[in-house]
Amino acid sequence: MGLSDLGGAVTWGEARDLIEAAASDPSTALGAELAGWAYSASTLELLSLIAQVGDPKASKRLMPWALETPRRKKSDASAEEIAEATAALESGIVFSS
Repeated sequence: MGLSDLGGAVTWGEARDLIEAAASDPSTALGAELAGWAYSASTLELLSLIAQVGDPKASKRLMPWALETPRRKKSDASAEEIAEATAALESGIVFSS
């Protein structure tokens, strides 16, 4: 198996292309997460939601960029605790050749 294969299914270049496509598309879980959306949705799904709700003000409050998600919750850790955890993680990362 060469360095360009991922289990024989896709090459590294194809995997990169797939990840980039998913990251730029908010209808995928990855794209929605990177965009800061509460849920993934395509343009068609958003238009359908707007049509079903019927009230423009109400539908704006249901948009994925307007809703709060648990993933956006601020950390309760202090700056010192974060620095300590980051240092512990960095000391455990070892790159081998």
